[in-house]
Amino acid sequence: MTERQPLKLLLRSINNIVLVKLKDGREYKGRLIEMDNYMNLVLSGAEEIENNEHVARFGEVFIRGNNILFIKPDLTASSSESEEK
Repeated sequence: MTERQPLKLLLRSINNIVLVKLKDGREYKGRLIEMDNYMNLVLSGAEEIENNEHVARFGEVFIRGNNILFIKPDLTASSSESEEK
């Protein structure tokens, strides 16, 4: 059985697009710039999404890790980079 390491997955997602859903139901999509061991995130070019519609655009957003319900990285960007190497 493989060991699950969500922090390593997030580290590989830096400079790629991620979707972050918060516990209050709000969703943000943007480029992951920074993260730490508490899963605090900094997104660049972030957009707030509600019902698949863009509600607002932000330059940079800091999201505190304890407010996050889930993070969905864009794995297609990571896999395409791996194929190029």
